[in-house]
Amino acid sequence: MRSQNTEAGILYGIGVGPGDPELMTTKAVRLVRECDILAIPAKESSDCTAYQIAVRAVPEIAGKPVLPVSIPMTRDRAELDAAYLEGCAAITQRLEEGKNIAFLNLGDPTIYSTYMTIHDKIRQAGYDAVIVSGVPSFCAVAAALEIPIAAGRETIHILPGCYGQGELSLYPHTKILMKSGGSIYEVKRELEELETGGQIKAYAVSNCGMPEQRIYEKIGELDEQSGYFTTVIVKETKK
Repeated sequence: MRSQNTEAGILYGIGVGPGDPELMTTKAVRLVRECDILAIPAKESSDCTAYQIAVRAVPEIAGKPVLPVSIPMTRDRAELDAAYLEGCAAITQRLEEGKNIAFLNLGDPTIYSTYMTIHDKIRQAGYDAVIVSGVPSFCAVAAALEIPIAAGRETIHILPGCYGQGELSLYPHTKILMKSGGSIYEVKRELEELETGGQIKAYAVSNCGMPEQRIYEKIGELDEQSGYFTTVIVKETKK
């Protein structure tokens, strides 16, 4: 049902970048400063990486009201649907009150994010929602490694950390493996085998742009206890 409230607020999906608060865009900084409420994909602001980045970039937002929209890390469709329904109901309630909401999203909202499902549901309900791009983690990772993601006619393939093992050889040129923390053991072993065979060169960065950032120019040195925010870049060896 569409809102009949012509003074309803606007939802902004804000990409806060990968970790370094200086990588937040000027548009993102302005909107988190101007919006009435900060929505976060967590139960507490202290546990939300996106919030911690934003508050380091814009310290004065520390006093703003925070709306938790916690979506569980599960494949249970019923549990996910219930969480999205509850989160969207909380958001629409504030929008009906005329509040503008900044939903803080790590990296860019369009890449493997919680926000896009919420964005679609809010738009379908008849409210205004706007996506504000942020620096994607893999761009910051490539900069930290000082390597190109692609050059000339090379192609780029972005894969989630749960991609099928043994499938890397199906994709030519550059492969980007995002959020590989949970399967890093299998990923590392496969990459080491491909490197030994002279097929690829692999790099990784954990917690890019954050105080605990670690750079691995040799994939064999990658800590298998690396967290969720580990991005791997795989370059095809030039013949």
